[in-house]
Amino acid sequence: MSRVITIRRSPPRPFSALSSPRRLPISARHAFALAFDLAVRRDPLQSLWVPLLLHAPWLLLQALLPAVDGPGGMNARNLGLHSVILVGDLLVTLLVAAMLRFRARSIFGTPGGLAPGGSSRPASALECYARAVRRVPWLFVTELVRNAAMVVAGLFLLLPGIWMGFRLSLATEAVVLKPMGPIAAFTRSYQLTAGRLERWLEMIAISVVVVLAVLFSCALGFLALPGTSWSLWATVALFLLALVMSVIQYAWTFFYLHLEDLDESAAPGEPREPAGPGDAVGPAGAQPRLTVVEGGRRRGDAGG
Repeated sequence: MSRVITIRRSPPRPFSALSSPRRLPISARHAFALAFDLAVRRDPLQSLWVPLLLHAPWLLLQALLPAVDGPGGMNARNLGLHSVILVGDLLVTLLVAAMLRFRARSIFGTPGGLAPGGSSRPASALECYARAVRRVPWLFVTELVRNAAMVVAGLFLLLPGIWMGFRLSLATEAVVLKPMGPIAAFTRSYQLTAGRLERWLEMIAISVVVVLAVLFSCALGFLALPGTSWSLWATVALFLLALVMSVIQYAWTFFYLHLEDLDESAAPGEPREPAGPGDAVGPAGAQPRLTVVEGGRRRGDAGG
């Protein structure tokens, strides 16, 4: 007796079936929109001005000391002071970066927390700083190893260095926000960045444009006010970059959190990234599923 085999097209799972309403598409522009909203509108004091005040003493000391390559700069005292300043500013940078990551995560998933103009407030700054202090050593080791790996890869060719930076780009977020060491953080970054080169390039491009806008503005100020010195505008640029880096840090944290959220919500074996230029619909490249039906019944049904 012959058996009739037909194939039915099952409708694709909607994106809402893969995620709850709070999970938004993966988009570099959206990540920066959230970052600007949180840093500028909701929480400018703790996101911008307090970190700037923490950086200010080190930036002022660096501006007041004679340059190492300038007249009278090559002496033991000046070199020692510059070393202390660099170490102090590095510790502040790591502490602030870790704190901002915790503040961004504190509103991730809250009602209205991921919508520009939302009303959610981030966690207490003191609580975020306390958590950040405990993760600073791991963050320092991760940054050190990651940059060393990028330099070593770049010694051979430019593309291996770029590829290494891409695959390890989210290790610092992972090592701060998850209870893991550097090796596990590198592994997690490698997993999350798989197949997402375009998204990473978008994040890099926007970050570079924001930094270049600050530097270009300071260069215009120097040209427009010829009576001022270039060292003055270099100091102004350092202060402005301290503000800008808070926004960039928020954006990269939101980008990482979106990838983590999407990765955890996707079913095993399914594409884990939304498709399309705007990332507004279902999984990338998803096609209607094909179900084999024998004799008018699905394979595996009783009585088939």
